[in-house]
Amino acid sequence: MESFNTAYSEKVMEHFKNPRNVGEIPDADGIGNVGNSICGDIMKLYIKVEDDIIKDAKFKTFGCLPPQEDVVLNYTGWGKVNKIQKGVKVLNSNGESTHVLETYVRKYNGRILNILPFVSPFNSFSVTTEHPVLCVKRQWIKGNRISSSKCDWLHVNRKILLSTKPDYVKAIDLEIGDYLIFVVNKTVKDDKFFTKELMRLLGYYLSEGYVVANNGVVAFAFNKNEKDTIYEVGSLIYKLTGKQAKERIRGNVSEVYVCSRKLASLVSELCGCGARNKTISERILSLPFDKQWEMIETYHIGDGNKYRRRPKDTETYRIITTSRNLAIQVQEILARGGIFASIRKIFKTNCKIDGRILKNSEQYLISYKLEKYHNFVKNGKGYFLVPIKSIRNKKYIGEVYNFQVASKPNSYLVKGFAVHNCGAAIATSSMVTELVKGKTIEEALKVSNSAVAEALGGLPKIKMHCSVLAEEALKSAIDDYLKKKGKK
Repeated sequence: MESFNTAYSEKVMEHFKNPRNVGEIPDADGIGNVGNSICGDIMKLYIKVEDDIIKDAKFKTFGCLPPQEDVVLNYTGWGKVNKIQKGVKVLNSNGESTHVLETYVRKYNGRILNILPFVSPFNSFSVTTEHPVLCVKRQWIKGNRISSSKCDWLHVNRKILLSTKPDYVKAIDLEIGDYLIFVVNKTVKDDKFFTKELMRLLGYYLSEGYVVANNGVVAFAFNKNEKDTIYEVGSLIYKLTGKQAKERIRGNVSEVYVCSRKLASLVSELCGCGARNKTISERILSLPFDKQWEMIETYHIGDGNKYRRRPKDTETYRIITTSRNLAIQVQEILARGGIFASIRKIFKTNCKIDGRILKNSEQYLISYKLEKYHNFVKNGKGYFLVPIKSIRNKKYIGEVYNFQVASKPNSYLVKGFAVHNCGAAIATSSMVTELVKGKTIEEALKVSNSAVAEALGGLPKIKMHCSVLAEEALKSAIDDYLKKKGKK
């Protein structure tokens, strides 16, 4: 990976954490609105002019997350943004691994938007209003039309939709029906160690397996009538260990087990222990999808079912797990295979097994289809287009977080959806407003991006575009002012 000198100066951090002149001027004489679709930075700058002198200047260019929002980590699921540290590996909008260079936190008093996708409400996420979100707006799609009197969404042609290039827009500009970009992890590393037999046994372990007897025995629990499944698990154990599995019946439960510390250590390492703590290792998550599918198939056999909502509907596959991280990782694996899975959190109460009352539990329902007649979610090139179902707006006062990644496209994923953020954008906007107040229009036009960067004590090379954007926002605002006055 290309290496950059990316440390921010104290001045940059001061203007990021305590930005000057934040907000808007309602009766502004000039407004500049610029954006960089490559990196996602968006700036809006307002100026108030009297006697050809800029008396006031304000800006809006925020993009941060509330502390409990989830960022997609590389292979290990999601992590809370307030826990993200320097060096942590995350996924970017290209589905590639990058690492965090710097993390930032600041006070915020404003609105937070919660964006709910039409499919998989579990993947809803929250951002500040100015946060750039990668999307395809329905109004960008040529030939769109009203679907019906019952739906005010614009109907779009699938082929035209998929040929429309996604771009970053401010979260506040998103609308119901616009398409969010759900990114697929593109890293693939095959490993001959993972045979078909091992992958299928791991799937059964994820669903019904556990390690007991001081980590010396691997066991699986099935209904005693699941003869084919019991036979396959026994066969897989023999092929992998050379040992005959044993079986004992307790009521309606058949327990298949084998004494093997080596196998117990392996499944624990690859898939974890305990229903709530099961998680898939990086080695498995980077395998080719055809190998991963062997595991998903047996996982579904052990912990899933199929149903049809209506007789003519295609089958829906469902899996329930008590492990939040496992549900997230299964969604990621299926996405790699071109299958968008929905996750829904459910609460189980008053459950019984053989008359025994179980503790109330929080569970995660994963559902997906292998064949579809109607597709709300569209499969693009390395990503899915997921329509927005609703957007909630609420007041928030507290800390917000963001971070800088090591390489282009300077983006990351929130709950799987691509967003962008940059501390330098805020700092340069803050500084340019400070530099121009009190200057004449002619003097303000001479404020260059290099002057902004110099006033901040310098910027990393890969962040100089933020100072360019600040200069462009200023000149755009001045241009707007001159046009209103009928001047060149």
